[in-house]
Amino acid sequence: MTQINFYSFFLKFMRMKKYYLRFEPLSKMFYVEDSVLQKFVEEKDVPQFELPENAYNRLGCASPAEDAPVVGLMMERAGNAYCANWGHVLALAQTGAKIVFLTYLYCSEQLTVCHGLILPGGVLKGSEQYDNKLDSNELRYLCQMAYNVCIRKALERKLPLLGIGTGAQIIACSLALKLYHDSDSIETPIHHNVKEAKAHRLNVFADTPLQSIFGDNNQFYVNSRHSALLAPVRVQKELWAKNNHIAVGDVQLPLDFYAEANDGTPEAWGSEEEHILCVQWHPEEMVAAGNTDMLGIYRWLVDKIAK
Repeated sequence: MTQINFYSFFLKFMRMKKYYLRFEPLSKMFYVEDSVLQKFVEEKDVPQFELPENAYNRLGCASPAEDAPVVGLMMERAGNAYCANWGHVLALAQTGAKIVFLTYLYCSEQLTVCHGLILPGGVLKGSEQYDNKLDSNELRYLCQMAYNVCIRKALERKLPLLGIGTGAQIIACSLALKLYHDSDSIETPIHHNVKEAKAHRLNVFADTPLQSIFGDNNQFYVNSRHSALLAPVRVQKELWAKNNHIAVGDVQLPLDFYAEANDGTPEAWGSEEEHILCVQWHPEEMVAAGNTDMLGIYRWLVDKIAK
């Protein structure tokens, strides 16, 4: 990891430089290759990644206004490149926000221009393909470190924060909630790591921000791609009570729970005070398939920025 530390040491001496992502039409993703990032390292610049100028026409959306809120979207890894999921980009474009894209090594500096932040799921794809000096374990460590840096800075600046999938789990763990890393070790009637577009029903709790987003539609089906499970509320409170030597009834968890699956597995959580919303399923896939209900999750972020 010495190479990573070397890069981090020199980041404060670098300047921001705009760069437009490329688009891959077959896989429908915006991306930047590691070879491009290496040039920024050599030239001591911090890349500010944005959509190419023709992207909004491709997305079927108007370009954002000059004073539009700026949302930072952490990019995911695919092979030897960073990529941005089509569904996230499409949803954000429909909110009217300006999108900038974050990478693990530069996220702290890239976040300085943002008014809100999305930490997505699907952090690693095709990890066996890596040959860029970082193996998959190192990359996982770097990813988690970047996510935690972004979470800390977002909380410090009171930035609205949307966590999705793995991003939602890391946010919960960063605030000391219990996560079961292997769903196969937990007895539950629902399989949570499946390919179906409608994997299980989502039960939204009343009087929560998530109910405000979805309105009366508080029971519908969502996808499920996660191999880790957040422990139910009862277990969370028992653990906090034990670790802090207090009664279960006196426990105030750092995050509230907004929805669960039929087996009691938490599916959404957050904090109104800290402007945090986390969902375990992948709304970007549903948006890409034409689901308009899930746009509300992204509008929540932009609305929070406006307020």
